[in-house]
Amino acid sequence: MNTYIKMQLNTMIQYVDSFQQACELAAMKDDGIVDRKEEKQLKKIRKAVVRFRKELEKI
Repeated sequence: MNTYIKMQLNTMIQYVDSFQQACELAAMKDDGIVDRKEEKQLKKIRKAVVRFRKELEKI
């Protein structure tokens, strides 16, 4: 595989992981707890991150 493409894939995987963590921190930032609505949103984000990450790792 082209090493530059591989570097871009690795960068995107790291970015996606950071995005997920940032969303989890943001959910707690406003009031210090994660309510039901926020947890539902985080669950969808986690699923999307896992799917996207798997697709990137397949390449």
